[in-house]
Amino acid sequence: MLSTFLDKASGLLDRRFLVVWWFPTLIGGAVALLLGVIPIGPVSVWQWWQQQSELAQVWLFAAALIAVTLMAYLLQVFTRPLVRLYEGYWPRWLRLWLQRRVEGRWQRWRQERAEAAKADAARYAALQDRLHHEYPPQAERLLPTQMGNALRAAEDYATTTYGMDAVFWWPRLASVLPEAVEQGIEDALTPLLALLNLATLASLVAAGGAIYLWQSRVGGWVGALGILVIGLLFARLCYLGAVAQARGYGQQVRTAVDLYRFDLLKALHQPLPASFQEEQVLWGRLAAWLYNQDRGAAQALTYSHGESGKTG
Repeated sequence: MLSTFLDKASGLLDRRFLVVWWFPTLIGGAVALLLGVIPIGPVSVWQWWQQQSELAQVWLFAAALIAVTLMAYLLQVFTRPLVRLYEGYWPRWLRLWLQRRVEGRWQRWRQERAEAAKADAARYAALQDRLHHEYPPQAERLLPTQMGNALRAAEDYATTTYGMDAVFWWPRLASVLPEAVEQGIEDALTPLLALLNLATLASLVAAGGAIYLWQSRVGGWVGALGILVIGLLFARLCYLGAVAQARGYGQQVRTAVDLYRFDLLKALHQPLPASFQEEQVLWGRLAAWLYNQDRGAAQALTYSHGESGKTG
């Protein structure tokens, strides 16, 4: 589902590119440059800069901007695998071990929710909000990370509620969404990606800076450890912010499914179902036909053309 909107982020210097990829790269590059200057000495570097001609300074500045832009574009290319990494698509042995820990917490909260439903309405509401927005409804769908579970909760909403496989149908649904709804989804996705990029670059700069300072013997192991801890804490803060944004993105996705799934059926020239049971059967038949190429499922479908509601 996320890839549908990631594919639209193709503009090299549009506003979204600047916010999501260029500025995080600029910040990461600036911090890396500052860490690189420490062993040499800021005064020495400033004196060297002053000795350069104006033309040389302009060329160096332009080269730095070009380098940042190229690195930002490279970061954009790897956005999808980076998001999957934060979602928890890791080697099987590591993923299963962490999933068991997540499942234990998920089961505990579900039990607490059941108990709170009998006597504590406020506690029940808080637990229901967390479970609804941050975890998929089935244990076998859990992922090892907060980000992965928040995004999967949004993906599974359509399946659980309407029998509609959201991963398959989302690219088609996105094509019939009103511009304002599509913009709302992109606005929720933009800070999520920007924060993940900041978290990634902060981790890389912190690790690289700590190693560099350790090897240059500036600040000793205390300085290197301090840089590493500060960088990783900042990365963790950015990640938690991205998880919070994932909740908002998921809510936008749920709203789009609730309000505009029938527009997709109209675009497919399908008569609108008269009941919840009919809708579940219809989505199942359409998916069996279009995804599994099941002609038998297609035989049970009828077409509806125009406002007259004629079928054939």
